[in-house]
Amino acid sequence: MELRPWREAPERDGVLLMAPHELSAGRRAEVLRSARWSWVHLTSAGADFIDLAEWPADTLLTRSWRCYAAPLAEYALHAVLTHEWRRGAPWQERDTRSAPAPDAPPVPAGASTGGGTGLWGAEVTVAGWGAVGQRLATVLDALGARVTVLRRSPEPGSPFHQTSDLGRALDADHLVVALPLTAGTRHLFDRAALGRARPGLHLVNVSRAAIVDQDALTELCAAGRLFATLDVTDPEPLPTGHPLRSLPTVRLSPHVAWRSRDSDAAFADDFATIWATLAAADSSAASDPSATADSSADPHSSHAPGISHAPGISDVSAPGVPVPAVPAPGAPAPGAPVPAVSAPGAPAPAPSAPMPDARALDAVIPGLVPPTTGRRARAAVRALLTPGRS
Repeated sequence: MELRPWREAPERDGVLLMAPHELSAGRRAEVLRSARWSWVHLTSAGADFIDLAEWPADTLLTRSWRCYAAPLAEYALHAVLTHEWRRGAPWQERDTRSAPAPDAPPVPAGASTGGGTGLWGAEVTVAGWGAVGQRLATVLDALGARVTVLRRSPEPGSPFHQTSDLGRALDADHLVVALPLTAGTRHLFDRAALGRARPGLHLVNVSRAAIVDQDALTELCAAGRLFATLDVTDPEPLPTGHPLRSLPTVRLSPHVAWRSRDSDAAFADDFATIWATLAAADSSAASDPSATADSSADPHSSHAPGISHAPGISDVSAPGVPVPAVPAPGAPAPGAPVPAVSAPGAPAPAPSAPMPDARALDAVIPGLVPPTTGRRARAAVRALLTPGRS
């Protein structure tokens, strides 16, 4: 495998790793137009930076759907606990209490905890049931919170109460927004919905600002009716003097909830998982004589694609940061060295097994961004995925 800057990528069949949030809209468009990419993998969990209506049907588009779940859930938990204990922690730098009187109880009646209440018994709504929502709900439940999950289509058998009713979701002590930004979720929490929220609701947004009506949220927080902890705003950063910057009912962070010790190159794990899934499907097709070739495969796809990254991806381009190895099929363990990919235009071995049925494979590609199917992409990346290929 060869990793190169995007400007040095082949004109077709390359695999692009792109951090969309680190590029302007104009630069993103330039990078995406610079070649006929067979596969674009986003280092972000969201794909809202991409115009899916204009996306070429023969280019696979995937996202880092799982790797940021732990730090995002930790941020949300921290936000909830900080709000619960905002009136003061139960501990002090040093013990300032007077010596107890003879025969006095060790803990006087009415002793204060510092003004906090904690999570035990708190009602928390988690909006979204992806990797972040699932992890956060599990943690909150373990700490004694009563968790409600807001989902479009609740499923039976969940250990958590589920609802599709916005009114029920907003009748809580805390609401954590962990939804993707789509046409259906844009301003999901609009002025009318926020106006019906339980007074004192604390809204935590670790997803996208546009899911919440920011103007309405600002007004309700200014009136003291709601509280908010926001890792995302519109725009980012907010203009100097924006009321959200100074409201005592609002806490802001600069879109850093996803960061943790291992987050800088964490997207490579999701990329490797997708790669392995494609490899397993290709291997399965090789042993299945009934499998048929993808008739939409590009005639140039037998050449192995180079893997490129767009400038601004600090995960792989920052000095001193090693590029994570991606396991090839048959490799002993993640992170092991992988075979080199032949340069674009170099002779490639004869095609091996046919690809599995496109529709069947689409259903098992983790991180796949609908409605893209990437039929040509699967054929184009086959050279990377087939054991024994250079």
